[in-house]
Amino acid sequence: PKGFYYVGGTKADGIVISDKKEDENKYKEQTEAGNSQIPGDGLIGNQFVWVPVENPDEFVRYPSYSDGNKQDLSNYYEPAQENNRYPNELEEYNQMKKSVEENKGFYVARYEAGNENGNLKIKKGIETWSAEWGDDSNYIGDDGAAAMSQKIYADKNSYGVTSTLIYGVQWDAIMAWIDPNYKTSSCADDSFVKKSTINGNYTGDLEYTGSNDKYRINNIYDLAGNMAEWTMETYARFRVYRGGWTSSDGNTTPASYRYIMQPMANYPDSSEIGFRIALYL
Repeated sequence: PKGFYYVGGTKADGIVISDKKEDENKYKEQTEAGNSQIPGDGLIGNQFVWVPVENPDEFVRYPSYSDGNKQDLSNYYEPAQENNRYPNELEEYNQMKKSVEENKGFYVARYEAGNENGNLKIKKGIETWSAEWGDDSNYIGDDGAAAMSQKIYADKNSYGVTSTLIYGVQWDAIMAWIDPNYKTSSCADDSFVKKSTINGNYTGDLEYTGSNDKYRINNIYDLAGNMAEWTMETYARFRVYRGGWTSSDGNTTPASYRYIMQPMANYPDSSEIGFRIALYL
């Protein structure tokens, strides 16, 4: 998209783009040599990964996992029910869904949102950004995860994308891309989306973004563990976060895990819930 540059990677294993010209084709030769797993070292821009969605009929939410068991989607909604929506939420959701279906995919932040000297960045090796979802379920406010996600690429003269806090349906599309068995709730017991112990930071200590290549799946870091991550999904007056957090564990709270919390709450504690941005064309 306008304002972004190809870094490297393949469609199957994760195309990486950056919003800095200096990163252009940085790992193109490595990709052409057959290695599509792109290091974050030496990249200076915000980085995103293309998530393919080939079949529009499969761009839906799927039951997640906890303790190896399927989580029930009853009473989870996206978009939010009318009395829990903020203005324009339904319109924004419909625009996102239409774009993903027409373009057969979307971009997701390669890293959890990070704080570099008070600036929101999507890059390796910086402090994660903890945040509330917003001021309330139906009011995003100015400083929460939902509002910050929308603002980062609001300049349409410079960037040809719309940025949002990741939707639940987008999170599930990532899980289904990683393991297609997720669509039928038939993931193997050692699937990353069902048991993420090895490939997620559940050490009890919060790490900087992209701290360990073991936590990279399809060129995306820390989908499991480290920070719990807000989404746009709702449950009654609550908003939903995904993926577990560092002081949980990869069996109870694997990469696909859903949990609910008051939108203005920093839980499990102020340092362990953050967010991830998504882009659509």
